[in-house]
Amino acid sequence: MDSEEVPRRLDGEEIVLAVICDGMGGLTSGELASAEAVHSLAGWFREEMEELAEQEDFEDELYESWERLLKQVHERLRSYGQLHNRKMGTTVTAMLFWKGNYYIVHIGDSRIYEIREQAVQITKDQTLSELMKAEEKTKEEASKSEHVLLQAIGASRAVKPAYYSGIIKSGAVYLLCTDGFRHKIRNEELPEIFAPGEMTEEAVMRARGEDAARMVLDRGERDNISVILIRTVGEEDCGEMPELCECGKGYVLEGETVLAHTEGIM
Repeated sequence: MDSEEVPRRLDGEEIVLAVICDGMGGLTSGELASAEAVHSLAGWFREEMEELAEQEDFEDELYESWERLLKQVHERLRSYGQLHNRKMGTTVTAMLFWKGNYYIVHIGDSRIYEIREQAVQITKDQTLSELMKAEEKTKEEASKSEHVLLQAIGASRAVKPAYYSGIIKSGAVYLLCTDGFRHKIRNEELPEIFAPGEMTEEAVMRARGEDAARMVLDRGERDNISVILIRTVGEEDCGEMPELCECGKGYVLEGETVLAHTEGIM
């Protein structure tokens, strides 16, 4: 389990990359797999993003670049696991904010939500349960397969990322979370817990994230929990966050909030 947020400015506008991963294969192997994915994406951002941003077909070039990178990470983890006789893998969910749009690459069952008056799940879980729902299996049949991943970096024979893009909503909270966070929480609870109008400072965001994680643990969750919160800022927020309103927009970031039962790692 690992995460990272990388903010900077590019072409005169703030750009943010947020990455969340959930490792599998036991504590040591899972942490190694997730850290390799996160650090590889952070290195890609620092080394390749500036040149990529100059491409005319930016979105297509971005997705091709992500796919090449993640396949390289996948092969490194598979080779390492085979060499050391260790089963290991990780989910990968990354979200890039730039020039009024977001771009997502997604493998596994970590999730991204867009929270305003309601919480909208942007990503789709790559689990056997979701596949069975699509095939109109019964709710009971599908629930039994909720934790069975269809693919994961390093663990599957091959990986094929899913991609999402959209327009960034002003005054919204974007939540990236591992599956351990959302098992014991309802979508309807998220707008109250992470109300965008109240998430005006990093300290508030961190406190809300930690409180929500403890609530989930109190409800019986045994898996690890990671959360990244990103609050978008528009002109209407200038009174509360003037330091971010130089261009009439920006982001307030709160990084990884982690509460873990290590014995719960799969």
